[in-house]
Amino acid sequence: MSKTPQITPARNRGMFITGTDTHVGKTVVTTALGVALKKKGLRLGVMKPVETGICPSRREPETDSSRLLRVLAIVDPPDVVTPYQFSDPLSPLAASRKAQQPIDFECIKNLYQELSRNCDRLLVEGVGGVMVPLTEQQTVRDLIVYLELPCVVVSRPTLGSVNHTLLTLEALRDRKIHVLAIVLNQTTSALRSEVEQLQYESTSQLIRELSGIPVVGPIPFEPLLETDWEQGIRQLTEDPAITQLMTILRT
Repeated sequence: MSKTPQITPARNRGMFITGTDTHVGKTVVTTALGVALKKKGLRLGVMKPVETGICPSRREPETDSSRLLRVLAIVDPPDVVTPYQFSDPLSPLAASRKAQQPIDFECIKNLYQELSRNCDRLLVEGVGGVMVPLTEQQTVRDLIVYLELPCVVVSRPTLGSVNHTLLTLEALRDRKIHVLAIVLNQTTSALRSEVEQLQYESTSQLIRELSGIPVVGPIPFEPLLETDWEQGIRQLTEDPAITQLMTILRT
């Protein structure tokens, strides 16, 4: 059996934003990075191939894909940006089974190629972590390989994240997926105790020491995200972590 080729940034103009888990801030990082890329004059495309918990009759709360489209002023059709939307708030495979709509990697890749023709950079946001199943045989990690994309990993600077981050990196490296950077994102408000502060600092330091790849952040928690999501994102775009990430990506 031939080895999986090393997937590097030079292969195409896209990158995959994945995470160590759900609710780690993939959409926050994707959107903030997208705003920064657009400020540099780049034509931006986005894709969120799979999303669950979508209720067409309910306008609030916004979905991840709708926020990407709105804040980044993306004009591509929503059903191209997110071809698989499931109403049930379940894991992708469970939601797909319930809806009796299998997720087709070839469909996703064809739409990715269609979007990439009209942009300088295309950001693809994943769902959950890298080992989340999308079909009976395929995971998010398999989709990254199928699209031949390098990736950015979003993680938390909290207790337990050293394990989650290193396991994610091991899973990606096992398939020769090139990891561009880790972004540490603070998902909760101000730390409440000295113990939490120590956990936060030591976790961040250990991930820097043990990951072997560039680590940016932690991006601070932005309260505006709870009241004015777009303005909160624009505040985060000015954070040094996003500037550092742009430098790593050489954009």
